[in-house]
Amino acid sequence: MWEIPEFSHDDDQFLLDVQEFLASRGLYYVQVPPDEPTVRAAFKQSLGPAFHTIEGTSPRGGQHAVVGDRGVMVWDPHPKSDGTGQGLVSAQCYGLLCRRFTKE
Repeated sequence: MWEIPEFSHDDDQFLLDVQEFLASRGLYYVQVPPDEPTVRAAFKQSLGPAFHTIEGTSPRGGQHAVVGDRGVMVWDPHPKSDGTGQGLVSAQCYGLLCRRFTKE
């Protein structure tokens, strides 16, 4: 976590910054809607854990992301001590980290 830089707050630049950071680690990031049939198939229980982000609206307002496993929140990075609750009011997309393959 300590290697992750502060990214731009501009949506378009944020996604470019994230892709550049991940590319140097052999990864890329894709957002998909929660009702995407391919994702539901990949999250099939018998296939085992499938960690991803769940992104949407925070109970405090604004955009927020939590960690999910097969579509269910398993961790919220926001501190819970302020009494505002945790998680998301609504999920807009799942964020998937994918491995980049190189020609060798």
